[in-house]
Amino acid sequence: MDTIDLSKLVQKGYYVTLGATSSLIEVIQDPSKREENFRRLGLSFDEITQELADKGISTEAEARSYVDNFIAQQVSGSSNVESPAAGLTTVTTTARTVDDAIDNDKTDKKVKASLRDEIQELTQQLASLRSELEQLRSN
Repeated sequence: MDTIDLSKLVQKGYYVTLGATSSLIEVIQDPSKREENFRRLGLSFDEITQELADKGISTEAEARSYVDNFIAQQVSGSSNVESPAAGLTTVTTTARTVDDAIDNDKTDKKVKASLRDEIQELTQQLASLRSELEQLRSN
């Protein structure tokens, strides 16, 4: 009889669970997958678990790739979000009329000036609070 390696058993359980979750999400998103999954129920338990484990492995690889791409974009400062699965790029834009742009620029300058003043005031308050805290710690 083969000895059961607990770590391999847990890892396979993880992949089977991940594959089952992925299949469930596919069924919810695409009702035609429902029939395909019902046909699989006729397979043996070992075949079903192996298929789900394989699906879990591929799902994990896709998720890792997506996260790695997302982190790489954040590190490089890229503002476009690319979908590695579909090769699509999402760009967010806002349409404004010329009159709106002129009015918004004037408003933006006023807002920026008031925000700058408020930030300076808050920075001064923070500096005074830090100095008071240092004095209290030294006493």
